[in-house]
Amino acid sequence: MESLVVISKVKKFIKEKADMNTSSGFFDPLNQDIIKACRDAMNHAQKLGRKTVMGKDFNLYVENSGIEEALVVASKVKKLIKEEAALSTSAQAIDQLTVRVQTVCLKAIENAKADKRKTVMDRDFTAPTTLTV
Repeated sequence: MESLVVISKVKKFIKEKADMNTSSGFFDPLNQDIIKACRDAMNHAQKLGRKTVMGKDFNLYVENSGIEEALVVASKVKKLIKEEAALSTSAQAIDQLTVRVQTVCLKAIENAKADKRKTVMDRDFTAPTTLTV
């Protein structure tokens, strides 16, 4: 599966938030988490009989997210949702996925700092469903 995450923007986000580097291994678990979140949201929308995946279909929902720059590739997210469930995707869904990526990155930064490292790695990944937001 191709990456749904904008790797350069995620690296930039981590660099700006903590002046840390990001190993390439961090992006596979992050991408897999985004795919799973999309699939869960598709199932939720379908159970409610909707034809559009909305922001509120994601289990990590933030009201008024205020996202300025998406950290996921909107066209690839929309393609995944269209191909797998024949559903449309609202713009708010992209915002919620970006919130998810930001949440994962912030927790990963904490984990790397706790290990006294300057590089965020795959072992720092924690699924947002286990986080308190």
